[in-house]
Amino acid sequence: MTAFEAATKLERLRHEIFRPDPGQLGRQVVTRDKGRLLIAHAESNAAGTRPFPANYHRMGRAALPKSKRQYVHVNNGPAQRFVRTLKAAKPAPMMGYIEPLLATEAAPPRGPGWVHEIKYDGYRFQLHLKNGQPQFFTRRGNDWSNRVRSLVAATGSINTHAAVIDGEVVVPLENGVTDFGVLEGELKQGGSDRIAFYVFDLLYLDGYDLRRCALVDRKEALRLLLAGVPYPIVYSEHIEDYDGLLVSNEACRMELEGTVSKRANSPYVSGRSTHWTKKPCRTRDSFLVAGWAEKRGKFDGIYLATEEGGELVYAGKLERGFDDKKEKEMLAELRPLTTSKKSIVSRRARFPKARWVKPQVMVEAEFRGKTGEGLLRHPSYKGIRRDIAASPKRKSRS
Repeated sequence: MTAFEAATKLERLRHEIFRPDPGQLGRQVVTRDKGRLLIAHAESNAAGTRPFPANYHRMGRAALPKSKRQYVHVNNGPAQRFVRTLKAAKPAPMMGYIEPLLATEAAPPRGPGWVHEIKYDGYRFQLHLKNGQPQFFTRRGNDWSNRVRSLVAATGSINTHAAVIDGEVVVPLENGVTDFGVLEGELKQGGSDRIAFYVFDLLYLDGYDLRRCALVDRKEALRLLLAGVPYPIVYSEHIEDYDGLLVSNEACRMELEGTVSKRANSPYVSGRSTHWTKKPCRTRDSFLVAGWAEKRGKFDGIYLATEEGGELVYAGKLERGFDDKKEKEMLAELRPLTTSKKSIVSRRARFPKARWVKPQVMVEAEFRGKTGEGLLRHPSYKGIRRDIAASPKRKSRS
């Protein structure tokens, strides 16, 4: 792949984050009008994918048609046939929640044997489909299906008896990027039709555990499974046979969240792994809230902390990124946790008019680096992390 081809594909992928390609058979044409999806009819593909109802965000999966003929067809679908050819695919019953594979932050790999994907600014989710009943789990294993009801209904177009799919729930914006802060607001609505599910791995399919299979084989099975499946469930494509550093630089030039590089022949191993590496364009991390500041009786930011050696250490004051609505939401979270005891350790900083809280709220912040004392430089608030537990040992996200 040449530099021009890599840049062109990355630009196409960025564009499709907001507006997926309607030209594929079986995919319905998706446009937007005043923030709502308009779904035009498209013919189903030769594989027999049933049409997807235009009012999917108002109906449950139980309303979707089922038949014995359909189940026979599923077992002979292209994805299922491909999986049965994989020597590493292990026959197994449907499994429960699987701890996700988490990428390690590192410099982009430059050698062969890697594929590169766009890094999304959203929530990691794991979709379980079993006997027509979908469940969406967060990366900590919490069932959030009720918060993504539009996606629950959208799974009706996936031809499978049982599957486990790994991906990211995001809100695509018009400039082809994703935004965590916007997503947080949409998830509160439960049935928001602005959210989409970008999927990048298939762990289980109709009687086979695929975690020992090579990544490129799992992705090929996933691509076949989702052929003809309409937006808002989207297969996350990748760039292969190209320099990861140049892909990362191009992604940052396009103001994307970053890139994730994955070993093409790697298995799926739960937990933090170097099989996947990530290179964000901006530094992001999760922090515990130790308290908030007041100035002349008004909200003036929050105090952040991280765990080091069994202690909560002061990480800096976060003031930017709050509007009136976000200030009210933050105070509503913190006021019930008020305490007279300061939970953080700080050798130099002073905290005039601080209101201390029990460290049970975790937030996402973007920053430009750290000072010599370990404090965040120019941090900006991105949102509350509701998908992971507020544990002092939980300091970063993938």
